[in-house]
Amino acid sequence: MKKSKFKLLFSSIVLSLVLLLSVANPFALAIASDTNRSSAITYHGQVLDSGKWAPNTYKAINNLIQENRTHNSKRKPYAVFDWDNTSIFQDTTDNVLNYQINNLKYKMTPEQFEYSFTHGDNKPIPQENFVEPYKNVNGQSVNIYKLSIDVVSDYKYFWAHYKGLNPNADGTLSDIAAVQATDQFKDFKAKIWFAYSALIDTFGEDVAYTWQLNMFVGYTPDELIQLCNEGIAYYLAEKIQNVYFDSPATLPGIAGEVKNSVIGNYFTQGLRIIPEMSNLMNTLRKNGIDVYISTAAMDTVVRSFASNPLYGYNVPEANVLGLRLKVDNAGRYKAEIPDKKDYAINVKHGKAYNINKYLVPKYRANPILICGDSSGDYEMMTELSGFNNVKMINDKEPVKMVLISNRIKGEGLGELSKIAVSQLGTPNPSIVLQGRNENTGLWIPDERTLRLGKTSLQLTK
Repeated sequence: MKKSKFKLLFSSIVLSLVLLLSVANPFALAIASDTNRSSAITYHGQVLDSGKWAPNTYKAINNLIQENRTHNSKRKPYAVFDWDNTSIFQDTTDNVLNYQINNLKYKMTPEQFEYSFTHGDNKPIPQENFVEPYKNVNGQSVNIYKLSIDVVSDYKYFWAHYKGLNPNADGTLSDIAAVQATDQFKDFKAKIWFAYSALIDTFGEDVAYTWQLNMFVGYTPDELIQLCNEGIAYYLAEKIQNVYFDSPATLPGIAGEVKNSVIGNYFTQGLRIIPEMSNLMNTLRKNGIDVYISTAAMDTVVRSFASNPLYGYNVPEANVLGLRLKVDNAGRYKAEIPDKKDYAINVKHGKAYNINKYLVPKYRANPILICGDSSGDYEMMTELSGFNNVKMINDKEPVKMVLISNRIKGEGLGELSKIAVSQLGTPNPSIVLQGRNENTGLWIPDERTLRLGKTSLQLTK
């Protein structure tokens, strides 16, 4: 058989297979056609690496870059990314905090720790009982006051006996392994994680997230970056898994024994870099589009990752908008956030508010692209775009595109995800999805996601 006839026959077979697959699986046609994207579309400037992008999403993002690329430094477009579970896999602060707990790397006296543990959003945390299911193993109600008595007692024990926390300690606990072997340590760790989750569900993110920042009181910014560097490096190498911390029955204290394993309150261990996102950020900049991070984590914590050249995201430190703590006269963080009239708590509507207050006037425009993964990103995705029939907070041209890292969320983000599904295969989608494998922390070339511990892909909730 002649070579030309063979090529024709082979092409016919491939086309037939693609058509058959597309009937059985609507994603197959997009994946198959994606192999010819370079011949179908002509791109200029730096182009995204194909990586493990969902084909439709890859095409939409590339087109957005082409339509908005510029060499005009005085009128640059910009994009805004959430950080945790969007730009990277998993939560930076959670992993750094767990590293801090495991190594007892605090810079507070017991009195300072007690204040930090009982305050959030610049005021004392209410002493009312936590909502269900946050009770001890005997079914008794728990609140921040009861937990603080127990956790501060544990902290005082470490302060008296571990020189790694207090140089004037007696040294009975000779090293961190000796600390970790104590019931006080198990109680301390379990009740901190119990408190954090209970605060979110009882009093909301503004209280809980600012409370979380208080664990860094006493650090200078440079010292906190060093702590984050250690924690990030450690958990980049750790296995991805859900871990539960329960307090020991031998040390019930005032709050009683608490079991995070019973109420489903787990810590997801492990961090991963997402190469496609670092490449996207670098590609945007190469095409004259500025990149910002808007995170509900502390700005210094995220800068230690996003602005560290070791990890390749190369985000300027000044381009990270996150939660903030004020510093004292010695340059050390204190348990106080800035005035919310000047800088909103960068959570939910606070993200949209800060973008509108600080970035929109600078660029005289809304972002062209917003990327996120959770309900904490919904407001910046919608209040700057009008998507999902949400009223915009300014009169600028709406955000052109929203990219959702698909974590199979419900409520508002779930509604946006369903809009994205309805736009699959259309030439100009405004909302796009990107799937991932939660078992590896890596993306997959699909809009669907493989949940941690699951074996089948899922598109929406």
